[in-house]
Amino acid sequence: MEKNVQNTLDTALESLGSAINEIVETALTVEDVILKSSKPLQFIADKDKGPYGQGLQWRNDGATKQFIYRANPDRIWTTESIDIADGNSYYISNTPVISLNELGSSVRSSNLTKVGTLQGLRTQGDLVIDDYIYYNSSLDALGIGTESPNGKLSIATLDGEFIVDTDPGEVKVGTWTTTDLNIVTDDTVRIKVSRSGAVTIKDKLVVETQVGIGVKNFNTDADLTVAGAIRFHGKKFDSADAAPKSGTYEKGDIVWDDNPKPTGYIGWVCVQSGTPGEWKSFGKIAS
Repeated sequence: MEKNVQNTLDTALESLGSAINEIVETALTVEDVILKSSKPLQFIADKDKGPYGQGLQWRNDGATKQFIYRANPDRIWTTESIDIADGNSYYISNTPVISLNELGSSVRSSNLTKVGTLQGLRTQGDLVIDDYIYYNSSLDALGIGTESPNGKLSIATLDGEFIVDTDPGEVKVGTWTTTDLNIVTDDTVRIKVSRSGAVTIKDKLVVETQVGIGVKNFNTDADLTVAGAIRFHGKKFDSADAAPKSGTYEKGDIVWDDNPKPTGYIGWVCVQSGTPGEWKSFGKIAS
């Protein structure tokens, strides 16, 4: 009787062992495993290696796909791209930093080397474009070809600098350097201002108002008002209260009497070049 019971017990234990082995082998080879747990998946750190190298792995005939923990610096590392569904963002400290179409408002600095078409670009501080265009925020000035513009706008070459600038009550346009300034149309110089200040007009000059030379305030009842003598067709015209007694004059020069009187003369004409030359009265004034 006892022997039969023992045999039955041995048979039952053997069957149970076989069943357990089958369950374990099936669990180790199953392709689809569903984990139902109220606790997160945990990786226990090795006492010597720590948590490094632990994570998820997908093995196939090629390279192993990995999503694991690495050191130097401590970080989550993956061999694969991470694809976030459209409409979602990547967050840092509960703040969105990037989505499909935009960077988060907390992003302040970058080392971008190439961007597409920009709209509504706004910058603060200094700006450098291609080491050729410089905005100097401390001077509120823009330099093209120079880091230190001498005007609000400056265009510089190796030997010249053109500026546009402002002073109280006035605007300045011209050269900062001792270089000539040419004003051109049709790639032709029309007005030339030399480095010494001489102005040369190389084409027609049309003045549609009265002109004053050497005077700041003058009557507008004459088209031309000058403060001193003028020369016309090589002849000098001046005014005085008597014929010249000094100075060099040419034959044909005229001095108008600036205090004419009845029975006097309207002026004097040089009839012989010299210093001061020979002068004769002309233009008898009636009594």
